[in-house]
Amino acid sequence: MNCYNNSYLCDPKFGNVHFMSFLKQFVIPFKGLLDGHHEYEFHLDAQFFKEFEASPIHESDLTANVKLNKHLDLMTVQLKLEGWVRETCDRCLAEINLPLTRTYDLVFKREEGESEDPDLILLSPDAHEFSLADILYEYACLSVPLSKIYNCEKSKPKPCNEDVIKHITKEIDIIESNPVWDVLKNIKNN
Repeated sequence: MNCYNNSYLCDPKFGNVHFMSFLKQFVIPFKGLLDGHHEYEFHLDAQFFKEFEASPIHESDLTANVKLNKHLDLMTVQLKLEGWVRETCDRCLAEINLPLTRTYDLVFKREEGESEDPDLILLSPDAHEFSLADILYEYACLSVPLSKIYNCEKSKPKPCNEDVIKHITKEIDIIESNPVWDVLKNIKNN
């Protein structure tokens, strides 16, 4: 990742006032922050994801719990994302609130340059604050699984598209009753 110095927060060429004012809540001023443990909580909803162009997440209710342990020129951060994102189920094509729970460990270091390690974020030595907005956005997007299904049996009401489920079940029954597959099943059993 690149060196973050957050100068874009004050530079008018990097966006409009709304962008800067809404995402300002995700800025952590670490100059003057005492060494030790600090905790922050952020809410990532549809308004948050609208701030990012072409975001794959449009509707969500995520909570980002950030536990920061500050040392002299180093900060360790544990980022825990919990909640749901609105997705289309890969099984039945219904709109679902896909549950997410992921934890990431990051290290922020005050040093010039670039890091090859995605979990090591370099901050400019003269920076006095950093924004977690981009980091929260990136890790929220990475938390969405490739396969968008979950055990919806416990959900009330069940979000499944029953017409699609019936059609899938019917197709599976047709495939299983095909005599061509019986020969192959016998090979497997021998």
